[in-house]
Amino acid sequence: MTKWQNILKNLSVFVFVIVGFFTSMSALAQQSYVVDPNWLKEQIATKQPIVIFDSRSKEEYDQGHIPNAISFPVDDTYVVQDRAYYVKNKVNIAPLLREKGVTKDAKVIVYDQGELMFSSRLLWVLELYGIKDLAILNGGLDGWQENNEVSQVAHSLPASDYVPVLNPSIYASTTVAKVAVHNPKYNLYDSRTYDEYLGKKSVTSKYGRIPKAKYIDLSEFFTIDENGNKFLKIQAELDEVLIHLDKSKKNITYCNKGTASTLSYYLLKQAGFNVAHYDGSWIDWSEKGLPIEK
Repeated sequence: MTKWQNILKNLSVFVFVIVGFFTSMSALAQQSYVVDPNWLKEQIATKQPIVIFDSRSKEEYDQGHIPNAISFPVDDTYVVQDRAYYVKNKVNIAPLLREKGVTKDAKVIVYDQGELMFSSRLLWVLELYGIKDLAILNGGLDGWQENNEVSQVAHSLPASDYVPVLNPSIYASTTVAKVAVHNPKYNLYDSRTYDEYLGKKSVTSKYGRIPKAKYIDLSEFFTIDENGNKFLKIQAELDEVLIHLDKSKKNITYCNKGTASTLSYYLLKQAGFNVAHYDGSWIDWSEKGLPIEK
């Protein structure tokens, strides 16, 4: 484990266990983290000061993207250690954020093809490093293309001098996840497939789930339109999906490598849950030989 990861782990434990995670639910500010294609179209048409990031690969971006979008592949934000995927540390992420023109007051919209997992992961990385005004595009590029054109003209912003500011309250380390297993004030939510949750399949040599984790079926949050494209349900319907979950507890989301569970993180956060994301997720947990249940 790197020196920075040790520091981040300790910060996470401090914030979650001592201070930050004891915020009362009534004090949690609810924010919408989702915008729709029509809203984005209007922002572009009226030349509003927004930053649009395409979280897909550069090759996909080059084939066609939303006008004015900047290529920012989410894979560029990962570092792989012992098979697990972690967010890059502050030192290594800073040049990338500056290259993309990120500023502390930017209004950022992120999209992917339509699954909303890559865009959610990039959004979480940006939030982790201090960006506050941000959202994902509902429907992604697939939804955008139903009524709008794409561009093949690359877009960029002037490099910035942005200095990332760590927001550890949204980051759960392995240590925090272990605390959550034994602390009744925490919930753990698994966003992998149901077969993986049950221990029938696995991307690692270990089968099962983190003890006491509950299953979140991401498909329940989506509706399919007449064109076959996926869109998140309206908030009232999302609240119905989440109604059986306990808002009074502290919540941690995870998946295999920390991508799908960032979508769960934002859906819970938008609904007023006290939530953080377990970076490294199942691969980190299982590769470290930690307890598993089936």
